[in-house]
Amino acid sequence: DVISQNDLNGVQVNMDERGITISFTEGVLFDSGKAYIKDNEKVILDKIAPILKESQHQIRVEGHTDNRPIHTAEFPSNWELSTTRAVNVIRYFIEKHNMSPYILSASGYSEYRPIAPNDTENHRALNRRVDIIILKSTSEAKEP
Repeated sequence: DVISQNDLNGVQVNMDERGITISFTEGVLFDSGKAYIKDNEKVILDKIAPILKESQHQIRVEGHTDNRPIHTAEFPSNWELSTTRAVNVIRYFIEKHNMSPYILSASGYSEYRPIAPNDTENHRALNRRVDIIILKSTSEAKEP
């Protein structure tokens, strides 16, 4: 288990009906309001990339935000921020680890798939995340 062996704080692994989800809280890969992967945190993605490559399953990267609005030139809304974060993770896997783009997809959900209510700072922090899902079956992975 790469996560427990490497003491990766802010990273959780869960299994559900979709498959295996590796969740990264915002501070792990990204600074607040930013979508560039932090250089010193790329090692985390480097450690899981071989597992993802060997899985032979479709992999979806999902970006999520809290409900606090962002209004910058780069990110007019949380839609752009969440989507850009997901895309940047995928681009890293393709460019650095030569992963096949055919098994990767990106989704940005803005604030609309929370895992906690957005009523406290701690709860909002839980919602600011990137999930990497190793999908169970190809039927769940198919895009329209």
